[in-house]
Amino acid sequence: MNFFELGFDKFFFKFKKKNNFKKNKYWEGSSTFIDPDGKKRNLLKERKKKLNDLKNEISFIKKNVKKTKKRIIDLGCGFGFFLSDFNEKWEKVGIELSNYAVEKVQKDIKIYQYDLNKILEKEKLKKLSKFDVVFSYHVIEHLNNPINFVKNSYSLLKDNGIFVLGTPNFDSGVSRKFKKKYRFFHDKTHISFFSENSLFRLLTICGYEIIKVDYPFFETEHFNKKNLLKLLNLKEKISPPFYGNLMTFYCRKKSKKNLKRELNFYKKNYSNLVKSLR
Repeated sequence: MNFFELGFDKFFFKFKKKNNFKKNKYWEGSSTFIDPDGKKRNLLKERKKKLNDLKNEISFIKKNVKKTKKRIIDLGCGFGFFLSDFNEKWEKVGIELSNYAVEKVQKDIKIYQYDLNKILEKEKLKKLSKFDVVFSYHVIEHLNNPINFVKNSYSLLKDNGIFVLGTPNFDSGVSRKFKKKYRFFHDKTHISFFSENSLFRLLTICGYEIIKVDYPFFETEHFNKKNLLKLLNLKEKISPPFYGNLMTFYCRKKSKKNLKRELNFYKKNYSNLVKSLR
């Protein structure tokens, strides 16, 4: 994939695959999950690992939301492990399609089974109300319509609210080197592929200010000699974990007032730039 071949109004490559994600069965095989390295895992017992993997994201959110009463929503919350790390000062809400996953979620988390591929109707938005933080990790790459998903996140946030979004980077150095052996092609439910640049463009156009982009790796269990040595061997069946494979976008929602101000700026300055090129 060459992400620079995408048009200005295109943000991802979409692949049609037969998968069970939309059939509400994604989490049903979680107790016998086989990861890209062929390791058998029980995802139901990985709360500690999940929280360790997301420690940077959790720390950022807790440091940047100082209010007494706070609201947070996890879009595609799975078993609710991420939300479980927030105390009673937070009102915790999750959206999750899977009946199997919803049955495992803690009782102090409100769960709604909405389809995030579709624009949320006014009635649903009113019921959910606005949040200080919208979080989503390893969800957008599973969706047929990720643009609707980003629009929904914007509608759910308060002005200046925080949106934290994590997804694989399908234009990472390892992806370019290993091509079809890239580890995140292994998951058949991955159908919408983003690069850092294409996701940056989508989020910016949808009304977000990008605070920073992080690439979790060096502080994880995957940073070890074994994986580093695998980088030198193209005969590997699957690419190893490495810096840049995953990307976390930390964003802030712009108010409509600020968006209008920016639009007027672009109209004025970019029109002058275009005229100067004639």
